[in-house]
Amino acid sequence: MRPAAPPPPPPRRTALWRGLAGAVGLALLLEIVSRAGLVNPAFLPPFSSVLTKSVLLWTEADFRADVLATLLTYVYGMLIACAVAIPLGIALGLFKPAYRSARAIVELMRPIPPVALVPLVLLILGAGLEMKLVIVVFAAVWPIMFNTLYGVHDVDPYAKEMARSFGVGRFGVVRRIVLPSAAPFIVTGIRIASSIALIVVITVELIAGGAQGIGAFISRERAYGDAESYLAVLAATVTAGLLGLVINLGIGGLERRYFGWDSTTRQGS
Repeated sequence: MRPAAPPPPPPRRTALWRGLAGAVGLALLLEIVSRAGLVNPAFLPPFSSVLTKSVLLWTEADFRADVLATLLTYVYGMLIACAVAIPLGIALGLFKPAYRSARAIVELMRPIPPVALVPLVLLILGAGLEMKLVIVVFAAVWPIMFNTLYGVHDVDPYAKEMARSFGVGRFGVVRRIVLPSAAPFIVTGIRIASSIALIVVITVELIAGGAQGIGAFISRERAYGDAESYLAVLAATVTAGLLGLVINLGIGGLERRYFGWDSTTRQGS
């Protein structure tokens, strides 16, 4: 007897409305809990107050500059990570001796938490853009590189042999066969690394004194210790979450648009 086919995924519009309903439901729950006095409002202000403060923060030039600093670090870090990780993943995927030689180093460095590098990099480069970039690139390289590596390994060997039989050179095989076949894996790696990179950027800004960005804004406001500053901390945290959501939805939309035919992309979205 044939096993029953899995139910089809809900339409994107239905999934979007469900996600929106869940977010609104959580916001209403937080509002009710705070207004009813079930939790001390000093620790959990009404969500409407946090949301209002999130909007008002955008009228402050310093906050806009901090958001811009975070986004620039994120963009530069992702670009550098892609420029490093994709060629490296292709090379390690195509040449097994190279992968065997580098495997020990990769397995040694990959488990290191990026935040653990902050004191060392801070001592060498100071609390500037370069310091944040080094740590963000270190965090984002691994998902992109390993997804590229897996994508190269997943390429149909018969397709490569057929291309060679028609006289296509090694570089041509990489350009015409390997890269298009591995592209869905690479984009999935970029999407995963994107979320990690934004978290790492804000975390580094939060713990590295003198840095600029959303994390630095949260650190400064937290130091004041009054109710208004605490509200600003929560509002900035909500802003950071919304930025991450928008970035993830944007990359996911591009992924579905250009690689929606691939089962790996559909499962990862």
